[in-house]
Amino acid sequence: MTAAIIITAMDEEMAPFLALASDVAEPVWIGNSVHRTATLNGHVVRLVVSGIGLVNASSALVAAILGTEGEPVIISAGTAGGLGPEVKVGDVVVGSEYINADADARAFGYVLGQVPQMPASYSPRQAELALLEQGHASAALFAGARLHVGLMVSGYSFATPEKAEALLANFPGSQSTDMESSALAQVAHSYGRSFLSVRGISDLCGAEEFTTHVDDASDRSAAVVAAILPALVASLDA
Repeated sequence: MTAAIIITAMDEEMAPFLALASDVAEPVWIGNSVHRTATLNGHVVRLVVSGIGLVNASSALVAAILGTEGEPVIISAGTAGGLGPEVKVGDVVVGSEYINADADARAFGYVLGQVPQMPASYSPRQAELALLEQGHASAALFAGARLHVGLMVSGYSFATPEKAEALLANFPGSQSTDMESSALAQVAHSYGRSFLSVRGISDLCGAEEFTTHVDDASDRSAAVVAAILPALVASLDA
């Protein structure tokens, strides 16, 4: 039985998972996404490269959910831009809340970031939250990475410094920004699935930093996911 669907936007973000995994099957293309089955830290997983952005991420995850038996936990991995004042390049952010920063239907009474007829934000279930609290207190569980747990915002734009300033003004307490997590959280919510996003910080909203650190940030994300996977699966099965 598949324990987890692990989804990244880019090949560079998936590369460390392929290096850590065993029994990696041949890739299968579904639409714009690439799917493989593999074994990671003793668990069968489905590894998905979705393509960049909210729509690519959503369509890839729906395909993975419909093509996978059981109810595996969904994990978004890869890179993100750091927003929080304590967040630095090389850190890892794990989401305790996810918001679509580009959604704005306030004219109809919704709050900023709320997709109409959907929740204002998405949060992990109690099992994931308990694991996050445990990991926050024990860096060893998270492969020794410096960890931040908090709000992740997502949108269609790569966050420049100017964009980052606006995001922090609109969504105080944001720790990171990417282009997939909130869409994946929405799909997981719609299908009643557990979801967690684990992102290595590649930049502080600068393209040159991203290019330099995409590989090592992806490595940290993958190391954290591999470290927490057994405890996460066990907590959901309990």
